[in-house]
Amino acid sequence: MPKQNARLDAARTAYREALEAARASPTPEAWAKLLAAGKELSNAEDPRSRGRRGRRRPAPPAAEPERAEAVAEPSGEGADDR
Repeated sequence: MPKQNARLDAARTAYREALEAARASPTPEAWAKLLAAGKELSNAEDPRSRGRRGRRRPAPPAAEPERAEAVAEPSGEGADDR
């Protein structure tokens, strides 16, 4: 079995505790803690996705606009033939 990540274990524990607290007394503060714990757990599970600035946006494909026009053209041509 691989060695567990200490940050991941701490995040899981914090999430479980926040979940139990939110179930016991569903206050806005308890739900806010649960949300924060969930985000931390998500970051601990996949540290590569750190936010929008860290990700590269893929280049928009040039073929998609042409396909949209090609789909629109046959209906326009069919209307002209009538």
